[in-house]
Amino acid sequence: MRFTWDATKDVAYLSLRPVRPGERLGPTLLLEADRDFPGAVALDFSAEDGRAVGLEFQLASVCLPAELLAGAERTDGQSLAARFDERVAPHLATKVREPGARRRPRRRNVSQ
Repeated sequence: MRFTWDATKDVAYLSLRPVRPGERLGPTLLLEADRDFPGAVALDFSAEDGRAVGLEFQLASVCLPAELLAGAERTDGQSLAARFDERVAPHLATKVREPGARRRPRRRNVSQ
């Protein structure tokens, strides 16, 4: 397990297991919000095997013990990029042409 905290965004993440390169995440379960509970907690699952991957805590400094945050691995300014890489980037991956490769012109079937 790995516990990280981005103090600039006040987001903490408890990874239950490492995410493999290219592994798709989803769905994410937003745990029920309560007016007396500050922040939000989301549980991430793997789209491949359906197992829990990690928990994200927003407003972490308000809803988590200070001692826990003090011992967290700091990822200031990087948490959103990491979440993007884990969640969105695999969905956007497309085949890219090799540099310098030219597109083949379409042939039109024109009858004369």
